[in-house]
Amino acid sequence: MALFRRGSSPLPELIREVNTAFLQYTPDSQYFEATLAPLLARLYALIKIGDVRSVDQLDAIAAPLRTMPPLTAALCAASVLHSSGRSLAEIPLGEPLTQLIAAAGMAAAQKAVPQVTSEQDCRQLITALDVLWRFEPSPYREIDHAQVVYLTGHLALTLGYDHDALASRWRQAVRLLDEVDPAAARNSTERDTVERTKRHLERSWTEQLAALTAGS
Repeated sequence: MALFRRGSSPLPELIREVNTAFLQYTPDSQYFEATLAPLLARLYALIKIGDVRSVDQLDAIAAPLRTMPPLTAALCAASVLHSSGRSLAEIPLGEPLTQLIAAAGMAAAQKAVPQVTSEQDCRQLITALDVLWRFEPSPYREIDHAQVVYLTGHLALTLGYDHDALASRWRQAVRLLDEVDPAAARNSTERDTVERTKRHLERSWTEQLAALTAGS
C-alpha cells in the first residue's frame, strides 16, 4: 500500500484542496498569501511536469467558481489570475486553465453587478473585471472587454457618478465591439455565435444609449 501511495498522483487531493480554498475564499491578502498562494504554486508544479493530462481535470479545478456566490467567485477568479495567470499561461495546459477560470469569473461578475450596493464591493468588482477579460482567448477577450466597459457604467452609478459617466462608458463599449473579429473563432459554429453576440450587443447597447440620452 505504501508503494501505491508513493506512485499515485497527488493531483486529486490537490484539486480537493484548491476547491475548498476557492469555496472559503475571502478578499483578504493574508488569506491569499497563507492559503491560496501555496496551493497555486503546487498546482503550477504539477501542471508543468505533466501530471495534469485532461481538460476534465482542469474543469474540476475551476468548478467551484460556477456555484459560489457571484461576487466571491469573481473576486476569487481575479485574485488567482492576477497572481498566477501569466505564469500558468506559459506552460502546456496552463493556459486552458486560466481561460476556464476567467470564463467562470466573468459569468459570476456579470451576475454580481446588479447585486453590489456598497462602494467597497463595487470598486473590488471593477478591479476584478479588469483582470478577468484579459485572460479570455480571442475573440471572446474582445467581447468581454466591451462588456466590462458596459458593466462598469452600471457600477459607476453605484459609486455616485451621473448619467453622463454612464453614457460615456456605453459609447466606449459600443466602439470596442468594432475590435471583435469573429474570424478569430476556432470553428464555424463559434464564429456564428460570436457574430450573433456582437450584433445583439451592438443593437441592445445602442438602443439603451439612445433611451438614456433622450431622457437626460
